[in-house]
Amino acid sequence: MPTHHIIFPKGTSGLDYFTFTCVWLKEAKRILKPTGSLWIFGTYHNNGAINMAFQILEIEILNEIVWYKRNAFPNLSGRRFTASHETLLWGHVGGKKRKYFFDYQASKDWSDSSDLMKTRGKQMRTVWDVPNNKESRELKFGKHPTQKPLSICKRVIALSSKPGDVVLSPFAGVGSECLSAKELGRIYIGIELDQKYVDIANARLEASSVNRSLF
Repeated sequence: MPTHHIIFPKGTSGLDYFTFTCVWLKEAKRILKPTGSLWIFGTYHNNGAINMAFQILEIEILNEIVWYKRNAFPNLSGRRFTASHETLLWGHVGGKKRKYFFDYQASKDWSDSSDLMKTRGKQMRTVWDVPNNKESRELKFGKHPTQKPLSICKRVIALSSKPGDVVLSPFAGVGSECLSAKELGRIYIGIELDQKYVDIANARLEASSVNRSLF
């Protein structure tokens, strides 16, 4: 169940990024079980390339989630609208049988006081109104420029996997997905090339309690 956030060097072309996306997604598809899910975070910078790569590789898109960040950082230049959302593409590779797991009842029962659009007992919609806030423990050992809050990562993992399942984060950063997986009783595998972020992720994982409550 990979998630994706990566920063490319300045000057990287759109074609380079698209080629890279196809390469790693092809490998993700190869190792993903028919019962598994694939989640990718994106913005307007790369959503088009990711969507096209899904279609070329025949990875079915189940939903596009809009994560609305009402406390987004303002646009200081005053020359464009303030970017206040990211998207998540949710896909699977199970073919027509669609064996992927989705905990529909848990999605209805989900309650998050920070999400102003979700009411317990109502179907969860494809717009999540969740501020981009981090718990103090999330920043204790350092941070990553595209770090996702645990509240978002846990929602994704809890609703599309079961306890004991394996969560793979091939661009792990400071380990938010790995930490979320650990605290939800999943097995995690993180891949990260930058040793600085590896050290932060390991410190976070070592300091964490297991099986924190979702609600």
